[in-house]
Amino acid sequence: MYRFLLQPRWLVFHVIVLVAVPVCAALGLWQFHRYGEHKEAGGTEEKVSAAPTVPLGELVPGAGKVESDDRGRSVTATGTYDAARQVVVPGRKLAGRSGSYVVTPLLVPGGPAVVVNRGWVEGTVAPAPPVGPVTVTGRLEWSEAEHTSDADRADDLRPGQISMISTPELVNVLPYPLTDGFVALTAQTPTADSAALAPMPVAKESGGGGISGRAWQNLGYTAQWFVFAAAAVFLWWRVIRREADERREAQEAELLLELGVKS
Repeated sequence: MYRFLLQPRWLVFHVIVLVAVPVCAALGLWQFHRYGEHKEAGGTEEKVSAAPTVPLGELVPGAGKVESDDRGRSVTATGTYDAARQVVVPGRKLAGRSGSYVVTPLLVPGGPAVVVNRGWVEGTVAPAPPVGPVTVTGRLEWSEAEHTSDADRADDLRPGQISMISTPELVNVLPYPLTDGFVALTAQTPTADSAALAPMPVAKESGGGGISGRAWQNLGYTAQWFVFAAAAVFLWWRVIRREADERREAQEAELLLELGVKS
């Protein structure tokens, strides 16, 4: 009855299902892993560490990554701002007003450049950074590309604007390597003309019990991929069952026809 399953077209069907099911399951497991990461990060975007200030190069050397325990740590870096490649991140609100973050690369001698969020400005016109060597102090933050909801991304960008403070994106447009994450500026020597900029605000801690919207999104994708895997198995079984029923009915009809002719 089921020998038709060995026909070439049915073998192709089996292979497709055998590939689709583990792929969907793997994607579901990956999304569940991402859910765990975002759940651990909690519902806040930022935090402040009470640990003492350290040079950024010691905390995140070379191609190192910003670890969870280092996020919010006060760090320092000395270099020269690359004013020609300064950009703004529009659509960011502060005290109910709409404005932009001013992001300027800091060229550090002998090491990768540092992405510095110099602060918030109303509108989209950013003040120029100071000329010459500066020492910046600020909070070390994760790249927003991984830890900020898509709902926060700005649309309709113009030249000199970016949607997120994203090291993985900036490294593709800047002609030099970058330190992972970015520094939210809190102090600068010399201060120069930074009075027009308001520091990047710090969100209140949620006590670690909150779950971000991105985490819920990953959990939804997890369920979706496992549903797809189950649906593929069900479709495979349903198609085979229907084919078998049709073949059995055809055989029964043929048998009845033969009996009718003989009688």
